Amino acid sequence: MGGKDLKRIEKLLRLPPEYDFNDLEKVLNFFGFYKENSKGSHNIFVLKQKQQDMIYEAEQITIPTVKGRKVRKPYLKLIIKILHLEEWYEKNKK
Repeated sequence: MGGKDLKRIEKLLRLPPEYDFNDLEKVLNFFGFYKENSKGSHNIFVLKQKQQDMIYEAEQITIPTVKGRKVRKPYLKLIIKILHLEEWYEKNKK
């Protein structure tokens, strides 16, 4: 994992009111989720490649965006929960 990935995850864990969709997509890709399709403002990510030692709460995540660029805080909380991101960060931070 690169330093940019860790920075994106740290920013996500701070729960800003809105988060950049492109950065969120990179975080999801890092954990094995890839965009399957988009319907309007909703983007569907499906687990394609499970990371070793990871436990996921779901294998599909639907993320709506605001004006196609921003993701709101409630969906960030959902992603943190699904990926067990706080626990992962504690194990992997430097």
